[in-house]
Amino acid sequence: MARDIRIEETADYLEKEGFEAMLAACNGQNLFLDSNVVFVFSGVRPIGEAAVIIERSGRSTLVVTPAWDAERAADLSRTDDTLGCDDLAEGVERVLKKIKVNPARVVTVALPTLFAQTASSIERVLGGKCTANDGFASQIARVRNADELAAGKKGTWIAERGYERLREIVKPGMREFELTADLYCHMKGMGAEDNFLLLSASQHNLAVRAAGHRKLDVGDIILSEITPCYHGQFVQICRTTVIGEPSPLLREKYKVLQDAMHRGQEAALPGTKVRDVANAINDVFREAGYGKYCQPPYMRVRGHGLGITSDRPGDITDDSEVVLEEGMVFVMHPNQYLPETGYLMCGEPVVITPRGAESFSERDAELDFIPV
Repeated sequence: MARDIRIEETADYLEKEGFEAMLAACNGQNLFLDSNVVFVFSGVRPIGEAAVIIERSGRSTLVVTPAWDAERAADLSRTDDTLGCDDLAEGVERVLKKIKVNPARVVTVALPTLFAQTASSIERVLGGKCTANDGFASQIARVRNADELAAGKKGTWIAERGYERLREIVKPGMREFELTADLYCHMKGMGAEDNFLLLSASQHNLAVRAAGHRKLDVGDIILSEITPCYHGQFVQICRTTVIGEPSPLLREKYKVLQDAMHRGQEAALPGTKVRDVANAINDVFREAGYGKYCQPPYMRVRGHGLGITSDRPGDITDDSEVVLEEGMVFVMHPNQYLPETGYLMCGEPVVITPRGAESFSERDAELDFIPV
């Protein structure tokens, strides 16, 4: 299994660098732009501060707080042992003594993500200032395994069902937050563990934002960024929906975003630098006369990694030297402000294959509309 392979690769790293063990920690938060290193090595999303200790031999122990969560964690964990405790530093100390590891020969990952008091206590257990390699877990998990790819596809299915729900229930007079609350609950009911959801509307959007009290009206352009998490895998779709018949101009301009998306997917081959993918997307806008808009505040990035497992390849920007690898998963979205129409959204979760970036979505973004 891939998580076993990750632990094996970690053991090889420890042997090569002369460490006796690695301590990878997290604070219990699960963020869609950041890796959860405990999840990477154990398959467990902890509810409190936690750590995984990996020995040079390849043996591993999960330490979770609070103590009563140990049974759940042990059932899910791929580690050899699981310990529940109410004080993470105390639990770490117990494990290090049990496995007879020299605390001074432990390398840490993401220790600063813990509460300051906990991090300081663990540093004391390790004998003071310790060696850190905070990006290790994200790098080692940069390629998704088969289970994670399957979870990403199921998460995309949930996101698309959420968007179908939007198109079923949206109507003039509904407030943004009412629509958002319904979508959130709907996707939770289908198995989404979490959802980062931006949804806003205007006749001329400057950007997408969190839902507010604004009442939807005929002619509004609804922007939705739907980001559910399923089995620890975040995915994201970006959609643009008009209340009423879209104008020919709006249809024409939205096609520019779709063309940019397709160009980016074709360019995203294994071995390609991220900057070349971003430039392939930007070239479509330049060809359409919008070159000066391919920068903030008219857009942010052309996509980004999706965290918990790994945030790689990072942001899709025209200055990124990161090289794409087969099996990397991220969202690609040529979202863009255009002066004639305002901000528009078009984006899918994609996986890098020998044929380019393949979308997880059953139906890629279209300029949809709600009849009135």
